[in-house]
Amino acid sequence: MIKKINKIESKVEVDYLLITGYLNIDNKYFIDEIDKGIQENNNENFKTNVKGYMTSWKYFVQNINFIKVLLPLFDYLDSLENIKKCSLDSAWGIKEGFGNYTASHDHAPNYLSGIIYLNDHTQTLLFPEIKKEFQPKQNFFILFSSFLIHKTIRNTAEMDKYAISFNLNLNQGH
Repeated sequence: MIKKINKIESKVEVDYLLITGYLNIDNKYFIDEIDKGIQENNNENFKTNVKGYMTSWKYFVQNINFIKVLLPLFDYLDSLENIKKCSLDSAWGIKEGFGNYTASHDHAPNYLSGIIYLNDHTQTLLFPEIKKEFQPKQNFFILFSSFLIHKTIRNTAEMDKYAISFNLNLNQGH
């Protein structure tokens, strides 16, 4: 039997990683692949935090063209002293049309997460905890600590936003 309970609440500052940049990517190829993937039986359309169209979680994991896009990012991460060795765990395509959005969420317990935008768009990605927001630009990527909460508001443009999101997990034994 508990005699007394004390609840202590406080905030702790936590280091996080946020890297942005541009990648060399064949946008048309990946947009076409997303359009195919959202038609497959194992799609995640409107079933996840993406309140829009989404391929299966592992759709791009074995795609050699996507792996080639990520290799420069892995090389960059390898050059950083405080970053642990990691590998691709999941990678999926998203297509958000008019009225679609991404609900507030994080990617924990993954190590790092990222998004690569395939077209310019007005639907911004918001990171409320760190007071950052990013407008999608073609070939623009954001790599971030997976515990960071993020979201978008509803797409009010009459054009689709295309992107590939992915998660990196720590290598076993490292």
